[in-house]
Amino acid sequence: MIKNVIILAAAAAIGVAGVGLVDCHWHFSEAKKGNVMALMAVAEHSGEFEKIMQLSERYNGLVLPCLGVHPVQELPSEDQRSVTSKDLEVALPIIGHYKDQLLAIGEVGLDFTPRFAGTDEQKEEQRQVLIKQVQLAKRLNLPLNVHSRSAGRPSINLLHEQAETCKTVAFIFYMLRNRFACTRTSTTSAK
Repeated sequence: MIKNVIILAAAAAIGVAGVGLVDCHWHFSEAKKGNVMALMAVAEHSGEFEKIMQLSERYNGLVLPCLGVHPVQELPSEDQRSVTSKDLEVALPIIGHYKDQLLAIGEVGLDFTPRFAGTDEQKEEQRQVLIKQVQLAKRLNLPLNVHSRSAGRPSINLLHEQAETCKTVAFIFYMLRNRFACTRTSTTSAK
């Protein structure tokens, strides 16, 4: 219930009003059948950003854009692989361009499935990419849509560490299946 209130509050912040559901990990065919009033469209890599923003413009108020770099990259020219800092470098200017239109930074996170992150170096690179996206979300005052697979404790620990680095912001974490939603509130209003 609290998760739904937070998502509805985030949706209201960008102009979605009314009573209904907000799908925080959208599947269009299911949403159409279920009386969903808004869909969060989450990105996995920078190649999807423009398509998501076009959908958001075409279905204004229905498709709510979230741009971020997923820990597992599946690009048209290659197989799935662990994210690299270069993936984030390509994405950051595009995110910056659309920052005022975003509902959240996402889908970001950690995925330590051995076929994607089989080495300590790959896991550390995923951590560094996630840290930079958490810091970006803080700067832009946006929530995160966080993916975690085979990395539950490392994800929670990293997010907790990052929350402690900001004295004026409190993070509230909720677990939904293998996803963590994160919202920001000022410490003066969080009790």
